[in-house]
Amino acid sequence: MKTMDATRTEASRAVIDLMSRPVVAVRADCGLSEALRLLVVHGLRHLAVVDGTGRCRGVLDDRAVAAAWARDPLGLDRWHVADVLPAVGSVLDVGATVGDVARFMHHHRVDAVAVIGGHGQPIGMVTATDLINLLAAGPEQQQEHGQDTRTPRGEET
Repeated sequence: MKTMDATRTEASRAVIDLMSRPVVAVRADCGLSEALRLLVVHGLRHLAVVDGTGRCRGVLDDRAVAAAWARDPLGLDRWHVADVLPAVGSVLDVGATVGDVARFMHHHRVDAVAVIGGHGQPIGMVTATDLINLLAAGPEQQQEHGQDTRTPRGEET
């Protein structure tokens, strides 16, 4: 069983140690059909969303695409990614800690956060699954078994 000290240590780890790379991104002005294609082709549940300059605006999840399809099954080419992007961008700076990510996710009720570099470009993604894997395995088990607890690109299988 984990001690509180071990949990605090993991919370203070740099997000760069946990994030999955490379991040798959879609432009905000792309159609939802293109976003769906990227999700399927890459086997992902989340995409970073960038503007025309490459700056990250947030995270698009598969549930937003599914909800748009449910509203208008023939409209995925008419809807743009920006149309369904949440108002609060799920974006944190590369200097954030794992604890910062967990607090952000909890406060904003999201299950993924894009990690951005100095110019606002997405450089990684952290999902709730990444956090659960980290806490479930812990650093002792990771070192003991020499394994990375993340799934490819930090997504659930």
